[in-house]
This record gives sequence, structure tokens and C-alpha cells, in this order.
Amino acid sequence: MHHSEIVAEAGPDAIREIADIIVNRLPVNVLRAPSPGMVMVRQVDPLENTTFLLGEAYVTECEVEVDGLLGYGCALGAGEERALCGALIDAVIGGGHAIAGEISDLLSAEQGRIEARWGAVSRAVASTRVSFDVR
Repeated sequence: MHHSEIVAEAGPDAIREIADIIVNRLPVNVLRAPSPGMVMVRQVDPLENTTFLLGEAYVTECEVEVDGLLGYGCALGAGEERALCGALIDAVIGGGHAIAGEISDLLSAEQGRIEARWGAVSRAVASTRVSFDVR
């Protein structure tokens, strides 16, 4: 799972803790504060295997510089804190900073919690599945 996917699915406390580590240990400069924006949503037509624009989605975007490395964060909807935390994490991980390994370990632990939550939801949904096989 890519670090941006983990940031998108992680609990707010988990990404806040990771971002706090970055802010407390490295120089941070917010280049563009979290602000609203719109992005086009692309979709692939499975029958014709062509891409088309489904519409627009409201997002919150942010750009930062962490110890000379640029980072970008984007959160669906009004997610100012998630966009900022995502930008901080992107700068460290995407830029290959010296503490990227430590941050990656924390993200991996969060990925495990995300996958466990998805598994629980999947099992709950599977338990409601109806079989229409009549013999």
C-alpha cells in the first residue's frame, strides 16, 4: 500500500502522531496552507476499456517543505488536518529523508490496523450474503 493510501485510510490520531514526529524533529515550512480545490475523477469503462471523466470531486490540498524536501497532501472533502499531515509524510517518505525508515515503520503498523479493519468489515458483509442456489 502506498503511503498516500495509508494516510487516506488511517485514523486521524495515527497520522497526527506521525506528523508530530516530523514537525518536532525537522524544519517545516508550509508553502501552501490547506485550501479547497476540485479534481477531475477519471473512470475506466470496463466494456470498451476507455477512460472518461466521471465528474469533479471536492478536495483539500496542501504543500509543504520539510528539511528541503517538497511534499504534497490531498484529502477528499474538507480535511485540512489530513491534507497537512499527508503533505508532511509525503515530503519525508517521497523525498527519502533520513527518518523515512522510522516513518515507514509507523505507516506499516497503521497499514496493519487498516487491513484488520477492512477484514472485519468484509467478514461482517459476508455473513449477510444470501445464497439463491435452489436444488
